Amino acid sequence: MDIQTLERQGLDENKIRELYLYKIPSLKTCDDWVSVKEIGRIEFKGKHANYIGALVQYGENVYFIPNSRLDALAPYRKWHFKNTITVIKESEIKKK
Repeated sequence: MDIQTLERQGLDENKIRELYLYKIPSLKTCDDWVSVKEIGRIEFKGKHANYIGALVQYGENVYFIPNSRLDALAPYRKWHFKNTITVIKESEIKKK
């Protein structure tokens, strides 16, 4: 999922819908970890998966990085997350 699509559909004012969060792939490897841009920290325990980590942008795309990977990369790259992203549950959206 690219950043423009995510911003249009779900990532708005440091909030993201649960449905769009499930569509974001995990970043496992990349050629240049220094060029990865921080979007924000996320802590969400959902019905299908737990997302405890961060959302980042690499190139044109948005990825999720779990806390374990962030900790493993910490000696090689310093992370500076300024935002905390809130997840809006689908059940809350249907009530409105």
